[in-house]
Amino acid sequence: MTLNDLVKRKKSEVRYCVGLSNSQLLNLYFFRNRQSVFEKEANVWNVAIIISNSRKQANDWFNHTSKQDDELITGSCGLEGLKKSLDIIIQFRNQLKKNEYLFVRPSDDRRKSAYRRLVNYEFEELYLDGEFHTYASLNPAYWDWIDD
Repeated sequence: MTLNDLVKRKKSEVRYCVGLSNSQLLNLYFFRNRQSVFEKEANVWNVAIIISNSRKQANDWFNHTSKQDDELITGSCGLEGLKKSLDIIIQFRNQLKKNEYLFVRPSDDRRKSAYRRLVNYEFEELYLDGEFHTYASLNPAYWDWIDD
């Protein structure tokens, strides 16, 4: 799947929009900020995912200008949206630069249940003060391998 960034001029934001078989749209928003990770400053990419009826509806949700309650904006595409989201997240992670992290943080228990499959793709669960915080990963090309 070849993806086109919808906001090429913004270096700290990447947006993808993919059509689904039920005519809804899968929208992924990756946005970068500086954060302290393991007591070091690093570039952290976060992802927001929404399935919507239009790109405008998704952009309003992402920009917090939506008049709808966030919980009302849900897709009806079944596992198709989850699978395509996973493919895009993995593709994006594999393009990260050295010392960049990708965080996938669920907003509720339902989404946490869906995102827990990321651990099968080398994502780690990160905890903050004993509470689950996010799923995190680096680009596998920059992992340090230790021979036994």
